[in-house]
Amino acid sequence: MKAREAAAMWIAGFQVLSLLGTKQMCSAEQVQNAVLTVGTSTAGMDGAFVVDVCLEQLPDTGLEALEFAISYDAEALSITEAELLYDTGAEKAQLLAYPELTESVFTSSDNREGILSVRWATILQNADYWLTEEQPFLRLRGVLKDSMPKGTGTELKIVPPTDLPGNAGISAGYLDEANTVHRCDVIVNNGIVWKPIDETGAFMYGDVNLDGEIAISDAVLLQRVIAEESFLSAAAYANADCEPDGVLDLRDISLICRFVLESGTGNIV
Repeated sequence: MKAREAAAMWIAGFQVLSLLGTKQMCSAEQVQNAVLTVGTSTAGMDGAFVVDVCLEQLPDTGLEALEFAISYDAEALSITEAELLYDTGAEKAQLLAYPELTESVFTSSDNREGILSVRWATILQNADYWLTEEQPFLRLRGVLKDSMPKGTGTELKIVPPTDLPGNAGISAGYLDEANTVHRCDVIVNNGIVWKPIDETGAFMYGDVNLDGEIAISDAVLLQRVIAEESFLSAAAYANADCEPDGVLDLRDISLICRFVLESGTGNIV
């Protein structure tokens, strides 16, 4: 098949894939769910941040196409780079198989108004070049605005592609050799970028599990960390050091519990 014909077949199939609703599946074999997760990150004192978008679950068949967008508050941050981390070799193999095809496997575009569009798709029928592994998929780099208050966070949300109807979901699935579209539902976990309070990297003392709240569950997690039953990221460690003195101990747990009992919400500082 010539590159142009292959591209036309793929585009037609992918458009069908895109237009199916989030709860609709094709009449062929049902494809499992996939999970897309944006990580939680703390910016540096200069406002620069790095956050990964990860594939945490994939169907056994793998994905030949994945298209979504990331919504963010353009008044709180700007995204400077979207780097593909998951290289299946599809870009090179597709170019060799279809040298006339100019369409790239991975594309991203930022409208600078709060939407970053992302698409990964190949016309290769060899599933060895599809997305099949649970791993970081995309790395976002950006900068928080100076106007954003310290100790606050701004959300990065995974949303459907912006050029689709309102009832359409995130596009994911594959096109088989019979030109049948197999669609995969996508479960999303959104992320937050926090602006630190100071150079320690803490953004909310007491928020050990990085969910934006202070609760007894944070004290329980810290107790497990102190008992060496669990480990913390750098941001979580900074939040857990409530005094702060560089050491995690029972005094930090006591501060979290006292705060929860006295107010139930807010920041310890």
